[in-house]
This record gives sequence, C-alpha cells and structure tokens, in this order.
Amino acid sequence: MKRIVQIWLAIIILFAGAAIAFGLFKMRAVPVPGVPPRQVAEVETITARKLDMRVMIPAQGTVEPATVTRAAAEVEGTVIAVSPDYEAGGNFKEGEVLLEIDPSDYKAALAQAESSLADAKLQVVQEEMRAEQAVRDWSRIARPDQTPNELVQRIPQLAAVRAKVTATEAAVSRAMRDLERTKLRAPYDGRIRQKLVDLGTRVAKAGPLAEFYATKILEVRLPVPRQDADFFDLRGQEIILRASAGGRTWKAVVDRTEGEIQRANRSIMVVARIDGTAPDAPLPGQFVHTEIEGLVIPHVVRVPRRAFVKSDRVVVVGDGHTITTRQVKVARSEQDDLLVSEGLEDGEQLCVTALTAVIEGMEVKIVARDGKELEKETASK
Repeated sequence: MKRIVQIWLAIIILFAGAAIAFGLFKMRAVPVPGVPPRQVAEVETITARKLDMRVMIPAQGTVEPATVTRAAAEVEGTVIAVSPDYEAGGNFKEGEVLLEIDPSDYKAALAQAESSLADAKLQVVQEEMRAEQAVRDWSRIARPDQTPNELVQRIPQLAAVRAKVTATEAAVSRAMRDLERTKLRAPYDGRIRQKLVDLGTRVAKAGPLAEFYATKILEVRLPVPRQDADFFDLRGQEIILRASAGGRTWKAVVDRTEGEIQRANRSIMVVARIDGTAPDAPLPGQFVHTEIEGLVIPHVVRVPRRAFVKSDRVVVVGDGHTITTRQVKVARSEQDDLLVSEGLEDGEQLCVTALTAVIEGMEVKIVARDGKELEKETASK
C-alpha cells in the first residue's frame, strides 16, 4: 500500500513539472525582427593643397683633403735630418724642408760633372784655335781657285766638342737636381698624415717617405640618388654641412659632380669644397650631413606614402563621404612623402587610413581631418 502511494506521488510531480514547463514556454518573449546597424569605416583624411615646392635633397658624406700626397725618395741614401714638424699631425708651410738624405755622394757627383764640363769647354776653345790655324795653313798652300772643305776647317771636330759641352752641361744639371732631391720640400701648406721613415733610415730610390695633405681646401663627397639629378643645378651653390653630433656647422660650396653613376648604388657623387684655412674648419674624417637646395616644382601636392593604395593610386573621399581610387602622376619620391603633379585638385580629401578593403563608392565616416579630430573642432566652436 505504501509503495502504491509513492508511485502516485511521483506521477503527480511529473505531470505538475510538465505543466509548469508548458506554461513557461507559452509565456516566453518572442523577439521582434529588426534591421542590423550598418557598419561604416572611420577614416582620417588630409586636404590636398597645390603649392610650388622647392626640392630639398638630403645627403651625407665624410670630409677629406682635396689633395693628398704620398712622397717618395727621388734619390737613395740615409736620412740624416728631419724637421720638428715631421710628425703625424704636424703642420708645415710650403717650401719647408721636412727631411734630408745624406748629400755627400751627390755633392761629389756634382763636382765631377762640373770638372767634365770645364774640360769640354777647354776642348772647344782648343778646337776653335786648331780650326783657325788649319784655315791659315790651307790658304798658304792652296791654289786661288780652291776652297777648304769641312775637314780642313775642322767643322766635324768642332761639332763633336760642342756636343760634349752640351752633354756635360746636362750632366751638371742632373747632378744639381739630384743634390736638391736629397731634401724633401713641402709642395704646399699642409699636415703630416703619416711618417714612413725616421733618422738613420736607409731609403731606396722611389721608397716611401711620408704621406701628407694640403690644408687649404677640403672636400666632401655627397652621394645623391640618380633620380634627384633632374632637380638640381649645383655648381657654385653654397650649402651648410652639419655634424652628426654636437650641432656644429660649416659652409661649403658645391664644386662639381664626378660625372658618372656609381655602379654600387646607382647614385651621382656631388663634391663640395670647404675652406680649410678657416679657424673652425672640420678635420678630415668628420662625418657630415646636409640638404642640397634643388629646383622649384610648380603646382604639386605633397602626399604621405600611407595615402597610396598602389604605387600610383590614392583614395579620395568625396563630398558624399564615399571613396574612390584615383590614378596620379608622381613627380618625385621623398623619404616619407611623394610629390604629385597630376591627378589631384586643390581641396580634395585624401584618405590616409589603411582600409581592409577598398570598394569603389563605399561609404566612410571622417573622424579626423588634417590631424585634428572633428568632434574636438566642433566642440571648440
């Protein structure tokens, strides 16, 4: 009996739960169908402005001497004297004797050459006297209708001794030059970069003595991309060189280009000259950078690279806040911007936001223009 009561209670509870569940199902809220909100991309734009822009071409290079000399011995011998300025970094003046090679052998050679010259001149005088005597002797024994020939007049003998004088004079000149070459004289005002011999060094002919450079004019070689060559007229232009650190500046004047394209990087080398005599002149090896002033390009728009979806296409936002791609002509590429000469009108809005997909006629919402948020602009008004 007790078990039957339990069974009936279970059945009643089951039916009660089912009834409650059915009631709750009937009372559920039925969602009302609606239209999902439309997604509009938010973008930032810049305003196209046509301007006449002067091209500034960045360049950098290292200051070096315009003239560098590696001096070599023109005669052989032992170095017997050096100048106090004959040290790395030593300054010298034009004509100063930097070192001297033992001149003893060359003085002896000069004396011997001068002796040979004196003998040759004596032979000329003697031969001229013999020629005069020979002509007188001929006139006494010859018939009136006979004339003396060259041998009688000793013309060949005279030519030989006179040629000997010329040769010995050349030998004297050579000996004098060799004696002078025992002294290494500075060809210009400059500075020693490296000394290669010292006191007591035995040097051979053509042996290296020193490396030095002229301090009057310094140069800096500035590589410029080949495509920028169309935008400058350089010769005589003054530029400002800046140190990479410290903020120091120097004036330089563009002297020339090297007249060929560098094979390694397809650039043109522009050479500027610096007055090395100025008190604040840079030292050779100084790394500098500058901007070279180029030509003026008329009616171009400066467009940042991020506004381009392809190498020659930008995204323009129309008045109806719809976008379209526009093909443009790029006049020049710079590091962060491109100068556009055709394809854009003054005042047009260019999209600079990277879009996942660019669809012609797609609607967008401009949230910032020329770097300013529109809401802030409205609030400030």
